[in-house]
Amino acid sequence: MKKLTYIIILITCLLGCQHKSMNTTCINFDFTQRMKDIHSIDLIKNYKLIPLETRDSVIIGKIDKAILYKDQIYIATFHRDQAVYIFNLQGKFLHKINTIGRGPEEYLQLSDIFIDENNQTLNLLSRIDAKLLTYDINNLNIIKSSPLPKAFYKMISLKDRYLGHSGNYTQDKDEPYNLWDMDLDFRIINKAIVIDPRWESKMANIRPLSTYQDTIFYITPTDFNIYQYDGKKVSISHSVNFGKYQLPSEQISYDEYKKYCLSPYYITAIRIFQETPNYYLYWVVESGQDRLCVYNKKNQESTICELTPYSGKYFISFGDIIDITQKHIITSVEASEMNEYLKGYNEYVNFEKEYPEQIHRMRKELPDIKEDDNPCIVVYSL
Repeated sequence: MKKLTYIIILITCLLGCQHKSMNTTCINFDFTQRMKDIHSIDLIKNYKLIPLETRDSVIIGKIDKAILYKDQIYIATFHRDQAVYIFNLQGKFLHKINTIGRGPEEYLQLSDIFIDENNQTLNLLSRIDAKLLTYDINNLNIIKSSPLPKAFYKMISLKDRYLGHSGNYTQDKDEPYNLWDMDLDFRIINKAIVIDPRWESKMANIRPLSTYQDTIFYITPTDFNIYQYDGKKVSISHSVNFGKYQLPSEQISYDEYKKYCLSPYYITAIRIFQETPNYYLYWVVESGQDRLCVYNKKNQESTICELTPYSGKYFISFGDIIDITQKHIITSVEASEMNEYLKGYNEYVNFEKEYPEQIHRMRKELPDIKEDDNPCIVVYSL
């Protein structure tokens, strides 16, 4: 009986996702038209380059998350060393949290970090042992370690509650949900989005949850709908169509997804969706290249942008996207790349010849960056 109930819930969810209301807005991106330079549209207002200080105890590999808050930047790595590094906005190293273990104030698997602005806390989410470590944002002293009702993959803080995401992991077969709404004491008050069993413990979105003002958005790896959650129910905000790169089927399994990933002819997932005051932003991969699809809410114009190098004050590549928020696009540029720019050339390009002012300014204003130093963070203000 429990299995039959689960199947009925799942079918209802899938049919609900497939059946779009006639009033659902569909935003189209035409990949047959010429792409635009991301710096040529009125999206990026300013930028800041942050060379992260390198020390023997501060060697950062792949950056999984970066949070810019007030005069500091919080860098998290979730795989190799599972640590949080705090720098000021000049790149000076300030503090490191690396408390892996089974103790009450330690974590087994760091899977997310977030800042609770209302309580002025930095929060570290540990998935395997289902706990949240809370630190004072001002002195980084630990305040408490809180057990969570589920092993969450991601979490966000809201004004009066928390929202957890299960990462398509069904911890309880009788409650196969992805979204878990909790009060400030982490008691579950609602749940939503039945997990597709074909995607059990698999993800294709870098950040499935995003917020804009008081709206919570959710993206799923099985379709190109942008969902919104109001604390009680999930509805479709709008859908997206990528023209010639659109998947032939709206609902696909993980195995089908992997096959489509091998082809350059499909966009297989929206990695991040973010609304800003003027735009909808969608980070996708097309033909092996990162693209930012931009929808202007005012004039309803859709633009596909190439992530071209910045050549204003300095010359730097756009960088690898780490996150997109309401206010920023945050990327990282490898130290080996920065070393080549400062040197002025590589085997393919003479940067100094093409961008003499920018290269000379970089040499004067930036520290000497070695090939194996920590990456540089680029913060583009929107």
